[in-house]
Amino acid sequence: MNTYRESSKLLAPLLGKKNGPGLKALAFGGKNKAPTKAVFACVSHTLRCRSVIDSVLGRVKGETQVDVLKDIRDRALGYVLLYELLLGPYKSIRGGGGVKRSIMKYEKILREALSHLAAHGDAATKNHIETSTEDTSNSSGVQTSHWPKYVRVNTLKVSLETAVTSAQSFIGSDNVSLHTALDNIMAISPTVNNLYEWDLVKSGSVVIQDLSSCLTAAALAGGEGSTHWWDTPKMNVFLDACAAPGNKTTHLAALVNQNLSSSKSSNKVVALDRSGDRIKILQKRVSLLAPGGVVEPLHLDFLKTESNDSNFSKLKAILLDPSCSGSGIVNSPDRGGEEDTPERLKSLSNFQLLALLHALSFPQVEYVAYSTCSMNNEENEAVVSKALQEVNEGLEGGEVWELRRPKVLDTWTRRGKAVEGLTEEQANCLCRCNPFEGDETNGFFVSYFVRAKVDRNEEKYANSVASNSSALKVPMYKAGMFKHLMKGKGEGGKKNKSRESSDQSFDNGGTKRKAEESTSEPHKSPKKEQKKKTKWTETSETSDISDSKSSVPKPPATKMSKKAAKKNAYKTKQREQKLARLKKKKAEAGGAKN
Repeated sequence: MNTYRESSKLLAPLLGKKNGPGLKALAFGGKNKAPTKAVFACVSHTLRCRSVIDSVLGRVKGETQVDVLKDIRDRALGYVLLYELLLGPYKSIRGGGGVKRSIMKYEKILREALSHLAAHGDAATKNHIETSTEDTSNSSGVQTSHWPKYVRVNTLKVSLETAVTSAQSFIGSDNVSLHTALDNIMAISPTVNNLYEWDLVKSGSVVIQDLSSCLTAAALAGGEGSTHWWDTPKMNVFLDACAAPGNKTTHLAALVNQNLSSSKSSNKVVALDRSGDRIKILQKRVSLLAPGGVVEPLHLDFLKTESNDSNFSKLKAILLDPSCSGSGIVNSPDRGGEEDTPERLKSLSNFQLLALLHALSFPQVEYVAYSTCSMNNEENEAVVSKALQEVNEGLEGGEVWELRRPKVLDTWTRRGKAVEGLTEEQANCLCRCNPFEGDETNGFFVSYFVRAKVDRNEEKYANSVASNSSALKVPMYKAGMFKHLMKGKGEGGKKNKSRESSDQSFDNGGTKRKAEESTSEPHKSPKKEQKKKTKWTETSETSDISDSKSSVPKPPATKMSKKAAKKNAYKTKQREQKLARLKKKKAEAGGAKN
C-alpha cells in the first residue's frame, strides 16, 4: 500500500464538499476496510492545514501566474504532497512519482509564499504554520526527527574533501559531520531541507542514501581485512542480482574502483533487474552516477540466469538484496505494505532462500553479501541458517561456504541473533540495524559469505573508526548530535503517534522495487497487537544478542480470501519445487564427478 495514494483516496470526497459525512465517518463508518493510522493522520493533518495550502497556492498564482495544481489530475494527492512539503514535520516529500516532480518544480516559490504568510498572515494562519509539525513520531512509535540526513559521497565523480568543502559552503559547517561507521558518508543536520538544490546532488556527485542501505556494498567490497582480493591487474566482475533503482549498485562500483593500484583495470558491476520499467530507471541512474562503463545494466531475471552465461565468465562476487517485508523501514510513509502474517513471511522467506541458494550455486563465485530491510528473523538469520545447511551438503573437494565477519563490523556494534542452526560465533558475523534501540537509521540485516577451504580461520578485529574520517576538519557524527536543533520544531517526544514520516528520500533496500521483483505482495509496517495491547517496539525481535533466543511476537494473522490463499499456496509450492530441482541438479552434478 502506498500511504500517499491511500490518503488521497480518503481525502478526495472531502475536498469541495460543505455537506456530507466527515473524515471519521468516511474512514470508519463504511463497509470498506478502515484506513491505517498513518493514512488517517495524514488526511487529518492535510485537512487541518488546507486553508494555509490554499493561501500559498493563491499567493503563488497571484505573484507568478503559476497554477501549481493545474497539470495534476489527482488533486487530493496534490494537497497531500503539498502538506508534506510545506507543513509536514520534515518539509519534504518521500518517494517519487510524476505528481511529486510536478510540485517540486515550484518548490522555491511555494516556500517563499509560505514564508510571507508566516510573517504577514492573520493569527489563524500563523498558528497553523507554527503548530503544523507537532507530530514527529511515526506509526511504529520511533522518534526520527533528530535523525541526520545521510549523504554518500560518490567517489566515482568527486573526492570526499571536495564534497565536504562544498557541503560546508552550501549548508554551513555546523550542519555537516562525517559518520564514524562508514567511509565517505556525511551526516547532515535534519534542519536542512534544501539538499535537492545542491549542485553535487543534481550532478550525481553525492547521493542521498540511508546509512543502513550502504552497509551491504561496504560488507562485500570491504571483505575481511585491509587488503582487497579485487585489487588485481585483471578486471573482476561483481553482480547485483536485484539492482534497480541502483543506489547499492553504484555504491559497490565506487568502492571497488577507488584507490586501485596504478596497473589495475577497472572492476565492473553487472546489474540485473527483471522489470522492464525498473531497468529503465536503473539505466538512467547508472548514467548519472557511474560513468565510464563500470556498471552494466541487464534486463534479466536473476533466478533464470545460468552460471555459464558469458556475462558471468569473470564473476567473483554477488550482492543479493531480494524482495522482503520491509518491516525495518520506520521513517518513510510512501513505503507501507501488508502485515507480516505467518503466511506472508513463509512465502517471502522461501523466495529469499531460493535466491540465496542460487547465488551460492555459481561455481566461480567466492563471495556473497545477502541483505534485507526486514527486522524479522524468518527473513534474516533463518534464511542464512537454512542456506548454509543446504548448500554445503552438495559441496565437495574440501570447500565450504562460511559466514565471515566483514570489516565493516569493526565500526558497527550491533550483531545478528543465534537462532536455530546458527552458533553465537556465526551470529557475531552478522550485521543488524535496529531503529527501536537507538540506531539512527532504518532496520536492516547484512550477512557475508565466503567460499573457503574447511581449515580456513577467521580473523579477529578490534573496534576502530572509519579510516578516512579523521583527516578532514569536520566533526565526527555522534548519535543525537543534531537533537538540540529540533527544539521548538515539534519533536514532542510523544509515543504512539500515528503519523509516519521520513527524513529524506533514499533507496533503503528498495522496498518499492522489492515488491515488484518478488512474487509476493508489498509489505506493511508492523502493527500493534490489539488484544495484548503490547507495542511491537517494546517486544521486538530486534533486541540485542543478549536476548536473541527469546520468542518473537508476531502480528495477529489476518484472514485471507480463498482465492488469495490458493494463490499464495500455489506460489509457495512453485518455489519449493524449484528449490527441490536445484538440489537434485547439484546432487546429479556431484554424482557425475564421481
